[in-house]
Amino acid sequence: MNSNLHRIIVSTPFLVGPVNVYLLDGPEPALVDAGPNTEQAWTTLHAGLAAHGRTLADIRHLVITHTHPDHFGLAARIAAESGARVYSHHYNVERLAGAQSAMQNQDDWMMRLLREAGVPPRDLEDMRQDFGDSEQYSLPVVVDVALDDGDSLPLGQEHWEVVHTPGHARGHICLFHEPSGRLLSGDHLIRNISSNPIVEPPLPGEVERPHTLSQYIRSLKKIASMNVTVAYPGHGGPITDTRGLIARRLEFHRRRAEQIAAIVAESPKTPYQIAQTLFPTLRGMNLFLAVSETIGHLDILEEEGRVRSEGVDGLRLYSLAENA
Repeated sequence: MNSNLHRIIVSTPFLVGPVNVYLLDGPEPALVDAGPNTEQAWTTLHAGLAAHGRTLADIRHLVITHTHPDHFGLAARIAAESGARVYSHHYNVERLAGAQSAMQNQDDWMMRLLREAGVPPRDLEDMRQDFGDSEQYSLPVVVDVALDDGDSLPLGQEHWEVVHTPGHARGHICLFHEPSGRLLSGDHLIRNISSNPIVEPPLPGEVERPHTLSQYIRSLKKIASMNVTVAYPGHGGPITDTRGLIARRLEFHRRRAEQIAAIVAESPKTPYQIAQTLFPTLRGMNLFLAVSETIGHLDILEEEGRVRSEGVDGLRLYSLAENA
């Protein structure tokens, strides 16, 4: 790792395991991501900074890659203790601020989508409980600087380019240092696990929800076109063969789409029924992620004209297209 780029491994209460917080050291030290709002994470973050001769009081900038609690939960406490300026993509500003109306609208939209996807009441309640439980691991934080694709940030001793990579989250960003080829990839690219493309509601003024898996695949191809020598992800160790990993991720999603097309060819099914066929033992948040990814593959198959969907008695049913 570059002499001014340091990985601090912060504990989380989530199945994904520890999250990486990156210290970009220099005259105005910066952190990329924050960890969840737990006392254990707070303690390990302090210890990680101390190991590199820094305290939170030294931090001048804090960049949030996306709006999941393991990545921004401690941001408000870090900003309060350090006075650091907070940066994130402009899509994330309202969510990070914790606007209750926006969060309630999102929760209501998600429950409607899941009911239409065929999720039964028992599993819906498990998912709702897990959503609620995850909220305790984050505090609202005000974004001082709203970012967009292509922005340049002076962090540590270098300038980093903001790369908007929607898919895992609408406002997900990576940071790229072109001279060295280093990429801070957040949850967009992780070495040992495939990032979940999570369904999200349309933004104000939009009619249709985004097709998050389609976005994710485009974002993967965007990163593959860049001269990345090493990626430092939000979880796990560095990635030295980003193009090879991206090729494997694209192949995984191609094969999964074929599996789903074969299931739908047998008879019309809801996304929940398809997810249950693929993952019969999942519950709660893990089942939500499976249904979410299934919807993503169905979006792609529908875009390709291979499946069609229709609303039947409040459910969304997918079947093989007549010309497929």
